Amino acid sequence: MKRLLEGVIDEVIIQPKTVKPMIVNFQNGELKDEATETMSCGLFYDKQKEKKLLALSNGQIVYKGYTPDNKQQFMQTMLVLHNKKTGKIRLVQAERWSVSPVLHKQVIDNNKNTDADRIALLNKQFGSKKVKRKTEQFERMKINVNAVKDDLEKTVSNIEINKEDLETQIIDNDYVTNIHLPQCNRDATNIKDVYNINDIIPENKLETLNETAKETINRVPEGKSKFFTHALRFLKSDPDNIKKVALLLYIEAVAKWLNMPIKDAKKRGINICPYSEEVNSYIIETYSIQSYSGRLRPASMKDKAIIHCIILGLIISDFVIDLELLATMLHNRIGIRKLIDLAKIIAAVPNKNDKKTFTLRLPLPEQVAMVKKGKKKRS
Repeated sequence: MKRLLEGVIDEVIIQPKTVKPMIVNFQNGELKDEATETMSCGLFYDKQKEKKLLALSNGQIVYKGYTPDNKQQFMQTMLVLHNKKTGKIRLVQAERWSVSPVLHKQVIDNNKNTDADRIALLNKQFGSKKVKRKTEQFERMKINVNAVKDDLEKTVSNIEINKEDLETQIIDNDYVTNIHLPQCNRDATNIKDVYNINDIIPENKLETLNETAKETINRVPEGKSKFFTHALRFLKSDPDNIKKVALLLYIEAVAKWLNMPIKDAKKRGINICPYSEEVNSYIIETYSIQSYSGRLRPASMKDKAIIHCIILGLIISDFVIDLELLATMLHNRIGIRKLIDLAKIIAAVPNKNDKKTFTLRLPLPEQVAMVKKGKKKRS
């Protein structure tokens, strides 16, 4: 593979008390190159919320966003400044901001009060407590329809709609093959070449588990799942047992991440792989997405994690895996039916005598489509 960048890190700039470079994400779309010339921005301080406020405008729409919550970030975003002549690199700490369009506006014109406004004003000044309370409740529920209508019209006027995006696209395995499934070599002549381990976990990160793998082979730890202990007994006589036990430890860490309640998964500094900080961070980044409220694990991320575990489980056990045993590692959070469906997606086939035991063998079966037809309603 061609190296895109080579250099020596000469300086790392981290200045938490100064204004950092900002990477801005627009919630309702992407900023086009030609729009950057008309976009103006400013950084302000909101006294009510006691936060920095970033405001951007193209003359028609105003976007705003507040200081990102760095406590929810597991790692820092750095900009790489590379001097091609000297080969030196500077890393500069940056911030990721999200901005959204401002759709509401407050217009107060005392000279154009309607009769209802005048009556409401009199009720608040001279009415009884009950009348005042009802008037205030009514005003809180009232919205300016015209103002909202104008704002929405201005917002959507500059949005370009691609007709191709409106078409329903049904692609075989679009849900898994293009997003969550590692590259599958369907032309492989050796079963070991169908999936590449490094597409799931990079070699340099896997190697950080080697020392723990050696200790695990010599001394079987207690409190492990049935899948872990069964696989470990099988691997003791394997000539490549260190690498495969490292993969087993990786599967265990991924399962721990899936079993963790989401409220705990959102906390900072969680430890799901005590053997390697690199693997710990890699699992969290690979099998979750970042949001304003912290890390989230949607169903798509869970499927991705389980698919990777099934593939690695096949690799370490001579391409045969008992899904019921694998389910014991997932603490029954994933049903056996779900595991069977995902195993079929990666081209594994069930055994004739045991439908819950799957094998990966050549030639591979036809690719399974992920698009499912809805159930027909009874008339």
